[in-house]
Amino acid sequence: MAIANSAMQAIGCVAARICNTNNCPAGIATQKPELRRLLDGNVAAERLHRFLTSSIELMQVMARACGHDHLSGFRSRDITTWSREMADLSGIQFAGLRGPAREHATNLSGTPPV
Repeated sequence: MAIANSAMQAIGCVAARICNTNNCPAGIATQKPELRRLLDGNVAAERLHRFLTSSIELMQVMARACGHDHLSGFRSRDITTWSREMADLSGIQFAGLRGPAREHATNLSGTPPV
């Protein structure tokens, strides 16, 4: 699971997208002492711990919902995507409509499914 961006936000990242400038407004991606003081390492560590613990608990719920008793039981067949682009890029099963089923859904509702 891709959790890097979420983990950064958990410790205080505001997604200013200026990490490479040494001017991070949250004090995370900088070497400037005045900006580094903005980041309380103890608070950030506690927030990261809570985020990762919660993420694991949610992944365990998902594993049980897929019939597994451990996270290592996940298989590629357990995940799907509603994004055709993501399916094409990743090889993950596409859960949306395609082909004749998509045309049938369009005819029933008058508009193509999203």
